[in-house]
Amino acid sequence: MNTKHTRWIVLMFALIGTISSFLIAQDARVPGEDAIKAPLGAEAKDGKLVFDSKDSTFQWWFDSRIQIDGAKYFENKNRMSDGTIMRKVTFALKAVLWKNWQAEVDVDYGENVLDLRDAFIQFNIPNQNLSLKVGNFKEPFGLDALISSRLLPFMERSSVSNAIALGRRVGFSANYWQDYGQVTVGVFGHEVGTRIDKGTDDEGYSANVRITAAPINTHGKNLHLGFAASYKTPDAAMGVPLNSLEVKSRTETYVFDPKLLHTGAITDINYWTRFSGELMGIYGPFYVQAEYLGMSITRWYGNPKINLGGGYGLVSWMVTGETRAYYVDEGESGPIEQPIHSWGALEVAARYSVTDLNDSKANITGGKANILTLGVNYYPVQTIKMMLNYAMVKLDKYADSNGKFIGADDHSFVQIRFQASL
Repeated sequence: MNTKHTRWIVLMFALIGTISSFLIAQDARVPGEDAIKAPLGAEAKDGKLVFDSKDSTFQWWFDSRIQIDGAKYFENKNRMSDGTIMRKVTFALKAVLWKNWQAEVDVDYGENVLDLRDAFIQFNIPNQNLSLKVGNFKEPFGLDALISSRLLPFMERSSVSNAIALGRRVGFSANYWQDYGQVTVGVFGHEVGTRIDKGTDDEGYSANVRITAAPINTHGKNLHLGFAASYKTPDAAMGVPLNSLEVKSRTETYVFDPKLLHTGAITDINYWTRFSGELMGIYGPFYVQAEYLGMSITRWYGNPKINLGGGYGLVSWMVTGETRAYYVDEGESGPIEQPIHSWGALEVAARYSVTDLNDSKANITGGKANILTLGVNYYPVQTIKMMLNYAMVKLDKYADSNGKFIGADDHSFVQIRFQASL
């Protein structure tokens, strides 16, 4: 290689290195170095680390959760897997930006599987009690499904809630509230992680409305009434027959994973509607919650309509006297108060649920479950929770996980959880 070519090569490498260093330096700069700065203070609020500007125009906080579960099953006809799981290991970053904007990213690493939970942007219209939200978050349907799992009196939600409520989806919602109630409407698409066939078929969607009223709304004395409705079209998911749906649910335990309540594939679906009625009350240390959920599936080609549903009722008592919060703008109950006693707080609870995924007129046999669950919860501090559940499960002959297990397998189980919210 001659000297002239060598000089050109050296010059080119020097130029590339200079440009790269400049770009890297630009990328490494702190955002807004030349802008007006807002100093942040850091403090723990209810056990969570919060960074806050003096006028609260900017806020950032972490909201993480650890749930460690174990279960022992008292078997009858089928073998069930005793064991332990990391039920949830979540990490969320939440922010208030420029006072009226909010954003959140929440992921779960439980069982070493990365799962996106909430990921949304929200705008709170000033002085209007109105917020607009877009992203991945829970659809406004089902009180049991909407309350955070860290706040539930039991380790798992009711079986009927898991069967009928859809949970988180990509969508848009608007929420309006006053001192004695709220209204939320939303339109949602598919579940994150679902392989949607974008090549030939339209993505399924749902339209939702939830209305709640709180005619009694003072701290420690709350009465909540609610109604929700939804219209849903089938998802065009790859690997699943077009215009089909499977309705299924576990029996309020997660360590033993199979869903004994299972309709199998329901085909030729045009659309389905869902509805729920809610009742909830707080009176000092006493808490009651009940809900009925149903769905009606309309099919093509003269196939009969399918009706499925169920309900639950629960009651809990904070033996040590604490009450819990209520958020009227969300229509949901909140956490318990800081324990009154230095040694912590104690809660006892009972729930009875019925889930019926059978419709004899439409020849659908997904099974029926009646479940009684008793629970004891101990809070050494507000953000640490230890839970003990004992459940008795009564199943009909069709509750066989679509033929994979033996039906009519009445059984019971005991399960424990250690939970930290940080």
